[in-house]
Amino acid sequence: MGRSSSARALVAVSVALAVLLAALAVVQYRWSVRVSAADEQREKEHLNSSAALFAAEFNARAAEAVGFLQNDAASALRNGQALGQPPKLIAEIYSIESGPEGPRAVERLGADGRFTPASLPSWAAKLSCESFVLSSPPAIVAPLFEVATATKESGAAVRMLRTIRREPGRCFAARLDETYLRQTLIPRLIRESFGPTASAAYDFAVLSRQDGHTAEYGTPGRADLRQPFFAPVPLRLKQKLPEPPVGPRHFDAVYFAQGSEASLIEGGAWELQISRKGEPLEAAFEGRRRRDLLFSGAVEATLLAAIAFLVLGARRAERLAEQKMRFVAGVSHELRTPVSAIAMLARNQADGLVTGAGKVKQYGELMHRESQRLNEMVEQALEYAGIHSGVRKRAAQAVDVRALLERTIAARRGELERKGFQVELAVAPELPAISGDAKLLETAVDNLLRNAERHAGQGHWIRVSATYSAAEKEVRIAVEDRGAGIDPAMQEAIFEPFYRGPAAIEAQIPGSGLGLSLVRDAAAAHHGSVTLDSAPGKGSTFTLHLPV
Repeated sequence: MGRSSSARALVAVSVALAVLLAALAVVQYRWSVRVSAADEQREKEHLNSSAALFAAEFNARAAEAVGFLQNDAASALRNGQALGQPPKLIAEIYSIESGPEGPRAVERLGADGRFTPASLPSWAAKLSCESFVLSSPPAIVAPLFEVATATKESGAAVRMLRTIRREPGRCFAARLDETYLRQTLIPRLIRESFGPTASAAYDFAVLSRQDGHTAEYGTPGRADLRQPFFAPVPLRLKQKLPEPPVGPRHFDAVYFAQGSEASLIEGGAWELQISRKGEPLEAAFEGRRRRDLLFSGAVEATLLAAIAFLVLGARRAERLAEQKMRFVAGVSHELRTPVSAIAMLARNQADGLVTGAGKVKQYGELMHRESQRLNEMVEQALEYAGIHSGVRKRAAQAVDVRALLERTIAARRGELERKGFQVELAVAPELPAISGDAKLLETAVDNLLRNAERHAGQGHWIRVSATYSAAEKEVRIAVEDRGAGIDPAMQEAIFEPFYRGPAAIEAQIPGSGLGLSLVRDAAAAHHGSVTLDSAPGKGSTFTLHLPV
């Protein structure tokens, strides 16, 4: 009752742990989905903000170049002065004055900082002063402006207004330095905007938005994120108003006259494409989520396996405890009978109750038989304990199967003949030797002979045979009888230690239930097995399969 309650409690605890693990798996799955979505969203927000920062930084540098053209270059051109060093972004500068039929005057900035007449370059053939940028080749167009001032007196104060108008058909065209862009500026802005290790995880490419395929930087392909840029905004002009002669004056803000704003490509002339290396961004996070789920699933499967092993271990320990109890009970019961018989026979003989040579001989035979039975049970118990203790080591020597069978049958032949048994031995010629423990194998065959002797019933016939299977590379030792046979439902159980079938108990056949268990253990010790071919009323054949 106690063992049954403890087993039920163990099963209940194991089921509860399994249910908790299942609930944990569901929670972990939902949590992993949310975490993966949050990580993906956070990564996209980081890329968006970094791409916006990249675009703003590039546009600021382009705007500085536009400001340089509209202020420094324009002032130098009007005043005939030398122009200082242009920004690194600019490779060459042209001043263009166009008319209805094309350019009327073109000047190029020379190495001395002055503009001199030149021909219009091929890259500026389709250039218009109405645009701010040219995407391929990259160039900036900066229109020139004229400043008109007017005064308006109001009492003691004089209001001065300044109006900025675009000079029709006049502009600067500055071709950008593509080597500087590709090798210095764009890589530096990527590092500063996305981080120093971004290029290890992402590929970056810059494409023209006008034709959609010209690559200004990197190799275009699949894009996880697109950011337009290269849309410079002109800086405020730096021309100063003339100083007022006398009296208080009020200066109004700068006004741009109608038509002075230049046209821009919406968002920018170029596009920054960002793509994750190897696979798309969504697929990368989905793959990471699957890997995390597989790892957590493996951990939970390990825990479930641990629970299962715990249950199996507990059940095995319980079975071992039951086997020990059955061993003690079975051996005690079996030992009691021969010990009591020997004690009774010896007592009668000592008390002088046995008289006559016939009686003395009869008592001697009884005492010898019971002592032999007692010795067999002790030997079986010792063999069982030796095999399962792990202390006894199996000998490895060449075993002649024919000689082994002849010795075993000879040791039991006298008893079998007294009981009227006919024993046949059939050994195949040229039977190969096997490597093993001869003593252990003799014990296994002897136990099969005892089993056949006890359960042969009226069919006092036993056949021992040995054959070799070349296909399986094994020697087969079979012990056959013509007894009552064994029910198929019990054929597995009879090899368990201390198991005795209902028929043996009902017929009061003596035995401890260790014989067939020792046969199975001996076969396993030789990396072999034992099989049973039996049917009720048709006898039984036990076969040892021993690898050569």
